[in-house]
This record gives sequence, structure tokens and C-alpha cells, in this order.
Amino acid sequence: MRGILFIYLFIISLSTCLAQKSKTDTTRTLDPAADLYKVSMKLIDSLKYKDAIKLLEKATRIKKDYAEAFNKIAFCYMQLNDFASAQKNLEFSLKYDPDNFNCIKYLGRACYLNKKYDQAKKYYDSADSLVSHDIELMCYIAELRAFGQDLKGALDMYNNITYERDNYAPAYLGRGMLKFKQKEYPYAIKDIEQGLALSKYQKIDDNIYLSLAQSKFEAGDYKGAVKVFDTLVKRNPKNEFALTYRGASKIYVNDFSGAVKDLDEAIKLNPKSYIAYNFRGTAKGGLKQNVEALKDFDFCIKLKVDYASVYVNRAAIRMASKDKRGACEDLNKADQLGSDIAIQYLQQFCGGDRVGMER
Repeated sequence: MRGILFIYLFIISLSTCLAQKSKTDTTRTLDPAADLYKVSMKLIDSLKYKDAIKLLEKATRIKKDYAEAFNKIAFCYMQLNDFASAQKNLEFSLKYDPDNFNCIKYLGRACYLNKKYDQAKKYYDSADSLVSHDIELMCYIAELRAFGQDLKGALDMYNNITYERDNYAPAYLGRGMLKFKQKEYPYAIKDIEQGLALSKYQKIDDNIYLSLAQSKFEAGDYKGAVKVFDTLVKRNPKNEFALTYRGASKIYVNDFSGAVKDLDEAIKLNPKSYIAYNFRGTAKGGLKQNVEALKDFDFCIKLKVDYASVYVNRAAIRMASKDKRGACEDLNKADQLGSDIAIQYLQQFCGGDRVGMER
């Protein structure tokens, strides 16, 4: 009896299992677009954006009005920096779901990154009319205002954001970039460093580090500038600008050998960089390699004859080489080209005489 009962229960369980499996299979076949969507989400989590796009596009071919799938395709294209394709897919999504706030907001963002600024403003305004005081949207609007040279409007918005949410990293980064643009370097440094700390240094564009490094350089914090340029060079060893200005920063901390090394690399990347030749000549002068320094300055002048800074620097090497007349001629040339410092050296070393030059 117990054996018969066991067999009976086994048959019942098996029947139930088969029925459930059949039901599951039927459900899957009833909504294949949803299945493709689910698999694509796992691919996105694994950062396999191109593979996810392929599945999501299949899903939209099955289900023409699949707005959320279009949103996810756009997201993938945004991660791949293909902003035109992101914009296109968000426009499809909006067609099928016209009042979706996030779709409108990110469509504005895609337009901005795709350099369609009028369209970006249109979508930002539309999104703002649906949901006011969305912090992320406010930050996007502030960025657009800054780009359009409405610096006061952008600053006011960034200030409002940080007042409402004092731990929102993008607002500090955006305001710091704005302060850099306004040449208010100490304030730029403060905001950018706070934004970096709040963001835990995650997903930071090179432009932000570049603005921080340049702010430190202009503010005279050359050791700090070297550290930030280090980050940029680690990210991209062929970053010519970072190598050039890390080399320049090293000159100011008397690391002349390190400066020459950086500037050698910068010149390999761009043999026509007159700025790098000027800095390298200065670094070689710091190493007392006057003959080699003069060669760099001479070549810099061949590349850019109206570069005032190189004449001042060459004058210093010529003066150190006992070529006072040549030094004074260079200072006269620099003065003619608008150098602020040349006239001081002319008065100090050349008695104010403008040797060999006519005003």
C-alpha cells in the first residue's frame, strides 16, 4: 500500500512539475521581447554594451513600441560615447511614451553631448515643466548655461543646487569648472577637489583633472599640479598637454631632469610643439646645459617667431653665457611682443636701452 501511495504521489508531483514547466515555456514564448530585455540587463551589468544593444534591437523589432528597450539602447550608446545614436533611440522612446520625464531629460543630455544645443534646451525646459527641482536636471541646465556664456545664470543654479544638497558631487565639479573658466583658480581648486572627494574619484572625465591641474599651475601650487598631471599621464601616457605642463611644473620645483624627460616625450609626440621646446630649453638652462638650451630656444623661434616668452628665456641663457648684447636684443624683442616682464629686465640688466630694436 505504501509503495502504491508513493508511486501515486510521484506521478502527481511529476504531472505538476510538467504542467509548471509547460506553463513557463508558454509564458516565455508569449513575450520573447521581455526575455531578450532581461538577458540584455545582465549584459549591461557586465558592461557588455554592444552585445546588449544587439538583443535590445531584436526586442524592438518584435515589439515596435517597446519604449523602455529604446531607453536602454540609448543608455548603452551613451556609455559608448555615441551620442547621435543615443539621441535617435530616445526620440523613438519618446514617440511611444511622450510624458516620460527621464526619457525627456536624458534626451536633452544626449542632444547636449551631440552638440545640438538648441534641442538640448528645448528638452531640458520640457522636462523641467514636468518635474521641477530635479537636482540632476538642474545641473545639466547649469552646464548648458555656462556653455552659452550665461555665467551668472549658471553660477546661480550651481549655488542653488549645493544649497539644497550639499553633497551632490556634480554641482561642485560643474561650479569648479566654471570658476576655472573665470580664472578664479583658488575657488576652482576648492570646488573641484570637493567634488572629486564626494564622487570618490569615480567616473571622472579627464577635462576635470586637467582643469584642476591647470588651476594649481596658475595658482603657483606646482607640486600639487605635478600630482594631478601624474593622474592624467597614468590614464594616458601619450597625453601631450599633460606631459608638457607636468614638465613645466617640475621646472618650478627645480626638478630639471624630470622636466627634460617629460618634455622629451611631449616633443616625440608633437615635434612642432614650440611650447615644449621653450620649456625644455628652460629646464636645460637649469641644468647649466646652456648650449643645448640655446638650440631648443632657437628651434622654438623657428616654429613661432612671435612667441614673447622664448625671447625672455633665451635672454637669461645669453646673459649667463656673457652675451649681454644678445640678451638685451632678446628682451627688446620680447618687450615689442607685449611681454610684461621684459621691460623690468631691460631696466635691470640693459639700463633701459632698447639695443638693436626700434619701437
